[in-house]
Amino acid sequence: MAHKLLLPRGRHYRAEPDLEIGWFKYYINSGSREICTLQIFQEQESKGIIILAHPYLSVAKKFFLIRGHAKMYYDAGYDVIIFDFNGFGESPFVDFNYAFDLSVVASHIKNRYPAKRISGHGVSFGASHTISYSTQPDNVFDKIIIENCLDSNLSYYRKRNLKLHWTMLLLMKIFPTVNRNHNYVESISKLKNISKALFIYNAEDDLTTIEMGEKLLNACNICSEIIVFKGQHLNAFQDNQFVYTNKVTTFLR
Repeated sequence: MAHKLLLPRGRHYRAEPDLEIGWFKYYINSGSREICTLQIFQEQESKGIIILAHPYLSVAKKFFLIRGHAKMYYDAGYDVIIFDFNGFGESPFVDFNYAFDLSVVASHIKNRYPAKRISGHGVSFGASHTISYSTQPDNVFDKIIIENCLDSNLSYYRKRNLKLHWTMLLLMKIFPTVNRNHNYVESISKLKNISKALFIYNAEDDLTTIEMGEKLLNACNICSEIIVFKGQHLNAFQDNQFVYTNKVTTFLR
């Protein structure tokens, strides 16, 4: 019930097998978790592994197939992992600990490919949980790309659904830990083991604003930079493909 109330888009997923041609589908299990991943590896030695964390959309991991991020990274020489957070796509709902979903995926990949450098790229919802995961001392990421991230999940509810905003505020008073780790400005100041961070924002985005990105940049405790592209929320790559590709691949070198 809580999942449907707070994240209603999570269960409106339709499989599109044609999009998955050439990808290896693999479920990573940890306790009650079954995280659905799609993986594609270079035939020759790769430049490293990139794990992509999807935004809050019903298409879940397909976002990166539809919009082209996955192909961009593969064409640039990276092994690519995309996955569904629990309660989205083909990963059954367990709980709201989405950073743990990412931990399950990243740890599994690191155990299988210990010599490969792994980086993370999260978009919006996925970006916030990439930050949360990257505060853990055992995270395996080298660099992270944080795209269209909120300063706090309360900002999303305040903008998109005032009823849920007030519901969350009430829950926080009754259960002080219910919104733990969702102040991303605070979390970004506690990154562990990450060598560098890149923040990506859009000039016409009124949900995850440039001001939010600047808050994250200023609070970040490691070497970091921000780039602002033209376009609206989630459209940085599709509206600026050449410059975007050059920027993220240069950053990951």
